[in-house]
Amino acid sequence: MAYIAGVELGGTTCIAAIAELRQPTKIIANFETDTEARPQETLSSLTKFLQEKRTSLGIASYEAIGIASFGPVDLCRSSPTYGFITTTPKEPWRNTDIVGFFKREFGDSTPIGFDTDVNAPAMAELAKIEHDPADPPTVVYITVGTGVGVGAAVCGKPLHGLLHLEGGHTMVPPLDGDSYPGGCGFNHGYCVEGMVHSKAIAARAKVSQRELHTLTDDHEVWEKAGYYLGVLCLNVTYLLSPHVIVLGGGILKRRVLFSKARRWFKDLMKGYLEVEKFKTEDGLASYIRGSIFGDSTGIIGALELARKEVCNRN
Repeated sequence: MAYIAGVELGGTTCIAAIAELRQPTKIIANFETDTEARPQETLSSLTKFLQEKRTSLGIASYEAIGIASFGPVDLCRSSPTYGFITTTPKEPWRNTDIVGFFKREFGDSTPIGFDTDVNAPAMAELAKIEHDPADPPTVVYITVGTGVGVGAAVCGKPLHGLLHLEGGHTMVPPLDGDSYPGGCGFNHGYCVEGMVHSKAIAARAKVSQRELHTLTDDHEVWEKAGYYLGVLCLNVTYLLSPHVIVLGGGILKRRVLFSKARRWFKDLMKGYLEVEKFKTEDGLASYIRGSIFGDSTGIIGALELARKEVCNRN
């Protein structure tokens, strides 16, 4: 039996999981730990779990390991810092060699797929959409939690470039009446992340981030959050023209945000794009939607990176 491993390094938690290569979305074992711990401690606990499971499965090695990480990260394979988390707001994690750590633990013979924690879910969503392999749809994945990330699968591959997408830091016009100055850790002012991440929403509502779940759906803060999500979705549509935008992350557990984001998306577009699905609620619901993997999107994305790594080597 051939097995793959996935590792999701998220904003608040990190997860390691194992699946059969032939069934990459069916997790057979997983382990979760806290991102707030020091990198060495967190990564050691993840690799320990994977090593113990490898032994119990009776296999010499995993076919591949996929790592989906919060960023920014270095994805340029020719760079001396390839596989590093770089200028993240999480200071203890800055300049941490993620791929190097796993290579030291599992050896150079185990392929490692490495990408952002938003590109990986986009690839997983793409894998579940029926399409012509010669003409794959463009899929965008947006996560909103302690930060805001935007990933994309274009032409069947995660979108890279000079670096990778950092759509959470695109600038947005403030909503009329919204006096919040922005909570971006890099002082970007009115960037999407600074206006809609969990810290920003909690600050407006005058509650702690852990108390956000106590707010009612009709609290005014959700309308503001819906506006900024709608702006982000519209900007993504203008720039990448995706076939679908998938929203995820802890803040999107507040389901009312989906309808608010869709409404703002349509209102702000003002009929500019003549697209049939933008004309109806059902069409918009199919365009801006939640993940088919629910809360497991991130780790399923990591496992998809591992599966693709195996496919690319065969």
